[in-house]
Amino acid sequence: MASLAVFVFVMAIEALYSNYCLKGVYAEHANLWRPMGDMMARMPYYWVSAFIVSFIFTYIYIKGYEGKSSRMGEGFRFGLLFGLFVNLTMSTITYATMPISVKLAVYWFLTGMVEYILAGIIVGLIYKKA
Repeated sequence: MASLAVFVFVMAIEALYSNYCLKGVYAEHANLWRPMGDMMARMPYYWVSAFIVSFIFTYIYIKGYEGKSSRMGEGFRFGLLFGLFVNLTMSTITYATMPISVKLAVYWFLTGMVEYILAGIIVGLIYKKA
């Protein structure tokens, strides 16, 4: 249940970020993206990947679950750490290896952190150790 909630949340927040919040920044980097038709044809790969990652995210949370504080607090901490692990490497490596602006790298980092923190809270609120 938690994995599916994370998947739905991530798909919704990614659509919001990409289509509204980051649309202008992405337009500044138009030369880096595939044509829209090509991107849309490859979206099933993204969806399957995001679906699998939502289960891995939840699995790692469950394996590290301590139950020492509130479920919301534990989810927040997990999302923060997972977000730092993923977003710090993704944004800095992409900035170092691709011609993206500092602004895009920072936006990816910040929006990714918000996404993983909220996903962690979702898992924390849903998961109950049996």
